[in-house]
Amino acid sequence: MSLVAVLTVLTLEMVRAGGPLVDSAPMGGSAGATTVGAYLLAGVAAAVLLLATGRRVTGSPDGRTVLAGTVAAAVARLVAQGLDGEARVVVGLVALALTVGVLTLTVAFVAGRATGGRQAALGLVLGSGLATGLALSLGTWDAFWRHGPVGWVVVSVLTVGAVALARVLRVDGSTGRPRRLWMLGPCLALATTVVANPAFVAAQTGEPLRDVGPVLVVAHVVTVWLLLSPHLLTGTVRIAAALAVPVAALGALVLTGGVELVAVVVLQLAVGVALATGLTTHRVAPLGVPGTALAVGVVGLGVAVPLLVALADLDVPLGLPDQVVALAAGLALTVAGLRRRVPAAPVTAGSTDLPMTPAEPAQPFRSNAIRMLVTPAVVLAVVGWWPSSAAAPAPALARGDSLVVVDWNLHHGVAPAADVDPELIARTIEAHDPDVVTLQDVSRGSVLGGGLDLTTWLSHRLGMQVVVAPADDRRRGTAILARSALTDPVVTPRPTGALPQRASAVSATVTLASGTAVRVTSVQLQDRADDDAPSLDELHALLAALEADGPAVLAGDVFAETGSPEADVLEGAGWTSAVDPSGAPAPTYPSDHPQSAVDVVLAQGLQATHADVPTTPRSSDHLPVVVTLRPIG
Repeated sequence: MSLVAVLTVLTLEMVRAGGPLVDSAPMGGSAGATTVGAYLLAGVAAAVLLLATGRRVTGSPDGRTVLAGTVAAAVARLVAQGLDGEARVVVGLVALALTVGVLTLTVAFVAGRATGGRQAALGLVLGSGLATGLALSLGTWDAFWRHGPVGWVVVSVLTVGAVALARVLRVDGSTGRPRRLWMLGPCLALATTVVANPAFVAAQTGEPLRDVGPVLVVAHVVTVWLLLSPHLLTGTVRIAAALAVPVAALGALVLTGGVELVAVVVLQLAVGVALATGLTTHRVAPLGVPGTALAVGVVGLGVAVPLLVALADLDVPLGLPDQVVALAAGLALTVAGLRRRVPAAPVTAGSTDLPMTPAEPAQPFRSNAIRMLVTPAVVLAVVGWWPSSAAAPAPALARGDSLVVVDWNLHHGVAPAADVDPELIARTIEAHDPDVVTLQDVSRGSVLGGGLDLTTWLSHRLGMQVVVAPADDRRRGTAILARSALTDPVVTPRPTGALPQRASAVSATVTLASGTAVRVTSVQLQDRADDDAPSLDELHALLAALEADGPAVLAGDVFAETGSPEADVLEGAGWTSAVDPSGAPAPTYPSDHPQSAVDVVLAQGLQATHADVPTTPRSSDHLPVVVTLRPIG
């Protein structure tokens, strides 16, 4: 159970890392094909491990298979930690495939034993809870992307711990593979995107990360307690839990506020019970390595679906809302978990071990689970909560009568060199000592951004106030950060264009030391190089919603290059470029070879006294824009 838990932590981290890795993969072809290939590789890895450890006939893993796979995954993960660039991407994708494959084989090994279904479910839930606590303690910036001592300590503890647990696993007998092992795929998908993703839940509920995170950890603890109390898992409870999974999964993505948080807690409880039911072996799956490899590949594809949809939905109108993916995953778990009764001892394939009986004392088992796994999850959550629980109040006024503005599209926080480094982003912003920062394409738990809550992280790191306008999927958005108070925040939804993911504009007021109120707006318009109409429609709607009186700043991706229809509309509305008063902003995209001036800072009632487009470091595929503004007159 402990081994399943630790492998679950490693797997969830690598699945989150898969978004930036796939987006930066050097293999050629589409990101979708790379995603499918990486996750199908888990099945190939499983086949190799089974053959290498002499499981050719049964195709079922034993203790040697688990140990060999754990060592291979640990080595790949450690090697990836020490690399960067394309080498890190390739080795990282191999580590992703290995962790998914080894976790699936280990779950099959545990679940095929007497009472193994419940133990496997406990390991998965405990691992999900540990992953949530670890994410909170790291500020949602995973160890995979940390180049310093913290990253190495975390990955060393996890990998060495996993190998040690696999090494002391003294059960060598083969067990049968559960027929419903495929349910692990949608389970991991829901864990990555919702129940073990505090950044997304914070974005969806609108509540601070420091409040949402501990609730998620407590939900895991309660689920563990439920699974450690088998007398509560009656047939009625099992059926109710299975039916509740898709409803709660849909609610977690449709609802907002406290009701959404309740839906996530219910989802965690229901998934735990469904796992315990579905993974309990009634009849073993057919013997053979191909069948096991196929099952592992299906698990990999199940995990990959949210990433595939996220990648496609950014560019192609799929007509497939994010909620449909969660509903489908929930329905799959319902199918797997619809059982009123589970056997006391499963039929296994050639097992030489004496099965545990239901009458075996549960108290040592329960105590070990609490001491070894539940307690660390709670401690990690507290470590993450404590530093963020006491934010200093912001001053009411800015520090002077001028306003230094940094505008930046952060591309989910992913650098062109396949890196997620919010500390480098913070240092770049800090170097310009801004009063206001306007950001676009900011990750809030998106798998494309490695699960990072970038707005919260930057707000804490820079000591700034923040307001956010979520995109349609609520996993990213636009934001404004300021050293002084941000008052009267307003979110302006964009009209629906040809692309599916709208990123609303956000506006707030900053008051200068002289008492002058400046209205600041951060926006990311839709880019359609072959059709200007969607962008123009959005621009007209935005300008109609913005207040016309007083000094104002409009910053972000407005695609208003000189001579474009957007530039003419903005000029007609009284907006002038603060980057270049002549109306020819400096190019900012792509950051490695800037050609397009898509990122601009525009002003009304303000004049620019300084403007710059820093070219290093490149922490995004866009370059930042830095301007200093002063009220006219």
